[in-house]
Amino acid sequence: MTDSQAGDRDEKKEAPDLVSFADMPARLEESGLKRISPQRIRQLAETDPDWPIPMETAKKVGRIRVFDWKLLEPYFTNRKSRQGQRTDRLRARGEGGDPQGT
Repeated sequence: MTDSQAGDRDEKKEAPDLVSFADMPARLEESGLKRISPQRIRQLAETDPDWPIPMETAKKVGRIRVFDWKLLEPYFTNRKSRQGQRTDRLRARGEGGDPQGT
């Protein structure tokens, strides 16, 4: 065996660390991040433009979508929580409406 063949074996790609929506809350806690419900995570995946893996390209195992945790963990680490923020008022301002409703 040549040195180049031995080097090829050492440079194997790591397998993706696949998680489902149901697994993500526990992974968040293991990473020291705030726990989010699977339903909220699914909502983020469907609506947040910063979500790193588009829903239509996510891998499927049966009927379950799975995502690579190595790509998702930085998203959750850098995500700014806006808990309690009223999105109806933001929409009114963005559409040129009066935020006071008058």
